[in-house]
Amino acid sequence: MKQLIHPNIVRFVKLIETEKRIFLVMELIRGGHLKKLIKDRSAENNPLEDHEASIIMKHIFSALDYIHSRGIVHRDLKLGKFV
Repeated sequence: MKQLIHPNIVRFVKLIETEKRIFLVMELIRGGHLKKLIKDRSAENNPLEDHEASIIMKHIFSALDYIHSRGIVHRDLKLGKFV
């Protein structure tokens, strides 16, 4: 995970292991969650425009292409249930 360096992937910093827990320390990303953006915009009756959604998807696909090119498959790519 430490070798994954891409502008659209949260950077892994280190692993901390205690007797009872394992902690993954990740880069702090500011700006909010995509799920919240979609939910808030829908609540305001102002859903994402096609060009906004396509920009977001371009960034997601760029990150996926990057990890796939390194032999990693991401199995759980979803926003979750927000309706």
